[in-house]
Amino acid sequence: AAGYKKKMVCDKCGFKARYSAQTLVYHMDGDLNNTALKNLKTVCRNCEVDLTKSDSVWRHGDLQPDV
Repeated sequence: AAGYKKKMVCDKCGFKARYSAQTLVYHMDGDLNNTALKNLKTVCRNCEVDLTKSDSVWRHGDLQPDV
């Protein structure tokens, strides 16, 4: 509903995914209710581990792709 389309390139490290499952949508401010386009970033699975283990406020969301 927000209009965000998950990319095939990680916004954090530049990794180019071959499959959609290799990337996730993250909320930069940690607020899963904030679906503003400027708050959403595509992150690869490797950066997901890095974000999870760091003190980052970024949080993985449950957004579904717009059809």
